[in-house]
Amino acid sequence: MGLEKLVTIHRPHAGHDRRIAVFYLHGGGLLYGERDDLPRTYIDRFTDGGYTLICADYPLAPESPLPAIVDAVFELWRNAVAEKVLTGEYKGYFLFGRSSGAYLSLLLAREISRRGDKLLPAPLGVLDYYGYHTLADSAFSRPARAYTALPDIPRVQVDRIAKSDGTAVTSGPKSMRYALYVHARQHEGAWLDLLGLAEQGGPSAPEDWSLDGRDVAALPPLFITASSTDEDVPFRLPKTLSRTAPRAVMKPVYNLPHDFDRDTVDPTGAHIYDQAIEWMAEHSRTGSA
Repeated sequence: MGLEKLVTIHRPHAGHDRRIAVFYLHGGGLLYGERDDLPRTYIDRFTDGGYTLICADYPLAPESPLPAIVDAVFELWRNAVAEKVLTGEYKGYFLFGRSSGAYLSLLLAREISRRGDKLLPAPLGVLDYYGYHTLADSAFSRPARAYTALPDIPRVQVDRIAKSDGTAVTSGPKSMRYALYVHARQHEGAWLDLLGLAEQGGPSAPEDWSLDGRDVAALPPLFITASSTDEDVPFRLPKTLSRTAPRAVMKPVYNLPHDFDRDTVDPTGAHIYDQAIEWMAEHSRTGSA
């Protein structure tokens, strides 16, 4: 599939172009979601700040297992961002993700570092919005209270929704695929199963797709935000990452839902984005990575 079918590019005004890209990955538990889910008010904050915002689709589970998703994200980043940095079109870039997109952004930062090619440009930083850096936490294998309170989604319904003909799905509207995520969070081990991950110690175990201490120590600067009452991702996970990563700043919010920035009437989301833009401007100047 061509690059133009997987990304939407929002460009700054020509006279206010920093020539710095922001590579955005949407959330949805790796099971649903679309690249154009970012509210316009937040898009405008990036472009008004002089940044080129590149919003990307990527393969979704269960049609694609997590290892294949990560490989596809890496290749998409290489084509949409890295090659343009190497040719001088962009002077640098940030990674940005919300929820599972933040998780993928952290994995992508790890892959860029791990693959050992010194020609690959490192990110100036990562914007981690209510994400997570591990799948090995027990919260992701046991049923989640917020979802067991909903009507049960049985496996047979999952099988009706997911494509079984080997076709990769790269865009999944919430209205069509949200039931996959509800099922994943209602049943013991269901999320890891849908991601194609084996139990602990297997050939493709959750630990393999989690950042260890060495990975965290090698991360670029991080801007982390999450809500204290997040019903999807335990607040302790972003707190732990912010305390253990060497160059991290955390901007918590309180008593709001997981994706608190979805409500654009509440000024909290806009305030966090304004802080993120200020943080990006600082790291754009210093070029720290």
